[in-house]
Amino acid sequence: MRALAFLVAAALLVFAPLERSLVDAERYGHMTDIMPSDWKATNVWLEAADCALARGAWLAVCEDGKLVPISERAIADDPGHALLLGLWAIATQQPATLVDVARLNTLVDGLGLLALAGLLWAMRAWLVALVLLWQGPVEFLGWMGTSPHWAFIGLVCLAAVLPLALAAREMALLSRRAATAWIVAGVLLLALATLMREAIGLMGLVVTLAVSAVLLLRRHRLLPLLPVLAAAVLAFNAPRAVVAARDAALPMQPAQRLATHGLSHTLYLGLGYVENRWGIRYDDDHGEEIARQNGVVFCSPEYFRLMTRLYLGRWAEDPAEVARIYLAKAWLLLAHPTLHPGPPFGVVLGLALLHLVLATALGAWARIGFAQGEAVEGVAVMFAGLFLAQAMAALPSHNYAMPVNAFVLVLFGTWLEFAARAGWTAWRRRRTPAIN
Repeated sequence: MRALAFLVAAALLVFAPLERSLVDAERYGHMTDIMPSDWKATNVWLEAADCALARGAWLAVCEDGKLVPISERAIADDPGHALLLGLWAIATQQPATLVDVARLNTLVDGLGLLALAGLLWAMRAWLVALVLLWQGPVEFLGWMGTSPHWAFIGLVCLAAVLPLALAAREMALLSRRAATAWIVAGVLLLALATLMREAIGLMGLVVTLAVSAVLLLRRHRLLPLLPVLAAAVLAFNAPRAVVAARDAALPMQPAQRLATHGLSHTLYLGLGYVENRWGIRYDDDHGEEIARQNGVVFCSPEYFRLMTRLYLGRWAEDPAEVARIYLAKAWLLLAHPTLHPGPPFGVVLGLALLHLVLATALGAWARIGFAQGEAVEGVAVMFAGLFLAQAMAALPSHNYAMPVNAFVLVLFGTWLEFAARAGWTAWRRRRTPAIN
């Protein structure tokens, strides 16, 4: 009955906006043959899909009868979109188009919304799930686009399934069978999230490790956690496994560049988002200049090792300047709302931390029968904190910070359900003496 109730709620609140977004993409179908995407990597994805359709290859571009690794054309790009579009082209025996890219992003966002809300519903966090289903379509499905950024809010929800399911199992919030199913799904969804955006996959892995550490401190049971942690690490390495399988199975020319973003590139150039004493610019062209000056191939393994050395060197040279840069970027995110209309992100994060600490220290979760709220709010706060860390390390633009709105909605829902359960508990306690 709980599953049926969730399906009814999803049908009323989510399925219509999802269908409308998919239909709206059709309006641009007549332009796909004459208008390329303004995101360069997207056009390479479509070339790779054509190659997959013609030769059954994946993550490759067909040029002059040869298979060229996609990383040589879509530089510093994650492989997930290209892989899925190629598989879609093979399955349908039709070339992939920009409409298919928009549909893919929309489907990922819809899947992320339904997966996270479904798990919250299964954990009996009823109001939290309803708030997400009610307000989620505006944040998840209120747009479309053909760059990877439009799928980020769905991907971060997929990455949150595993740590939440792990906490739910250890806290006996789910039956053994349901917990196993959600954990298996969480591992697969973490692999998908990492394939499509390495940074979001890293967030999911970090939160899973953090949840495991908290559970270990509280329950001192390491053995049940080990298989899940091992599976999470394997899921995070899905992009490397897919690329390695391609290289082993196909007659591919050697790749000079990595098929991921690479963290050191972003860390070093991120120092240039604000004015700095070294003249660093947050611009991929600046990275190419550095590569040329040092005689390495841009976005090759040697390039990322170079950027790591340069980044650590800036810390060693002037840690106060690096700290100033990070604080300036943190303020740019904290002082502005990510959810419109809504309070500044710093207010949301501060209230969430205060509420989580006080409710946990006072034992309020158990007293009002909302033990799952502690896990839900804890995971939401961790992801929100990681988005702040991302803003500090990379850039605090709304385009990259917007996916945190999934957890802003979860936090609002948690506070609403906490207040409702607290009020109900207080009312029952006042009524009990009168009845006796």
